[in-house]
Amino acid sequence: MIYRMLFRKEAVEYRNRRWEGKAVLIPPLSPPLVYGFCTLFFLCMMALLLFGTYTRRVSAYGELVSVPRAITLFSVEQGYIVRLNVTPGQSVSKGQALAELNVSRTTISGGVSERQRETIKSQIITLAHIISRLKENKKITLDTLNAEKKRYEEALQHSTDIVNQARQGLALMKKGMDSYRGYQRRGLINQDQLTNQTALYYQQQNNLLSLITQNEQNALQIMTLEGNIRTQASDFDNQIYQTEIQRSDLIRQYTDVEAAGSQVVTAPAAGRIDSVSTAEGQITRPGDALMQLIPGNITRYELVIWVPDSAVPFLHVGEKVNIRYDAFPSEKFGLFPGHIISVGTTPATPQEMSTYPSAPGYEPLNPRTWYRVIVLPDSAHFSWQGKIIPAENGMKASTILYLEKRRLYEWALSPFYDLKDSTREPDDEQK
Repeated sequence: MIYRMLFRKEAVEYRNRRWEGKAVLIPPLSPPLVYGFCTLFFLCMMALLLFGTYTRRVSAYGELVSVPRAITLFSVEQGYIVRLNVTPGQSVSKGQALAELNVSRTTISGGVSERQRETIKSQIITLAHIISRLKENKKITLDTLNAEKKRYEEALQHSTDIVNQARQGLALMKKGMDSYRGYQRRGLINQDQLTNQTALYYQQQNNLLSLITQNEQNALQIMTLEGNIRTQASDFDNQIYQTEIQRSDLIRQYTDVEAAGSQVVTAPAAGRIDSVSTAEGQITRPGDALMQLIPGNITRYELVIWVPDSAVPFLHVGEKVNIRYDAFPSEKFGLFPGHIISVGTTPATPQEMSTYPSAPGYEPLNPRTWYRVIVLPDSAHFSWQGKIIPAENGMKASTILYLEKRRLYEWALSPFYDLKDSTREPDDEQK
């Protein structure tokens, strides 16, 4: 009460309201300045809309792969690993056996395929012995016949010489008989002496005929032996051929049984074993990955990215792009240049995309069509603290692709284009 009586009423009210602040009035701007600034602002906006451009961008993801690609070896059938012949980092040649799988059935008596293999193998060994004995018998028989033929050839030669000598002697005896006839006409010898000489001549002629007959028999025997040699050789060859056919059939059966009982995983190309995802005794199922092989003739590394169908028409070969690798963040290492070397013209199949871990998955609610685009990095090496780090298969990466370029007003009016298309009548579309 005393406080109010000492001060004026206006001073007391001012003191009570001081906490609400003081109103300060700014002097108004000049209207022409405001009008000019607004006009300039709208003119700039219109110029930006009319002459400014914007390029649509899309981010694409993929992975780095070698050319040729790393090879993943899978199990075809269910079984278990019997033998593992390689270790990670080991160099292998094309066709080398990497692992052996047992895929046969097993009963109380043991493995079915193993018993079949043992039975067929014993039969193959038996037939091999039979073929060996047949070849040995053929050699002995033919050697015997050839030796007999050689003896007859020697006898033929000897008899031929004797026949030739007998013919010469018979010719001399005929001359002597002719001389005796002349002697008998001149009275130098009697008739009995001529008769004896004639009888000796005809006796020698009969002996020559016997020698000729024996000589011809030797020749016929040689011809018979030659026929026997050919016949015996043909018979033995037929038996050996039939037996070899049986052995070949058993070998085929053995191969089929071996294929049904075990399976050998071989290297499809020369290279280096990068990783082994199995071990001896481990059970495998169809489609299980066994190991990865990196070919030894890698020529370059490519970045395989997956682009939706809405972006593929605007890409072309030779276009430059910037690459971001997950292993080398762009904040520290920057962007890595590259260029497009291939653009897919047909959609990628699910089977093809399943071989790439970075490929987008199938979305039932939003199915999309993907195309494969290959980007070639300008360099396949990275530098870090003075060290050169080579590229590796499977490195995840992304890139920004620049698509169509339009004016800003075209982008702003694009919803009206859609509205126009949706309201157009079918007749208008035909026109």
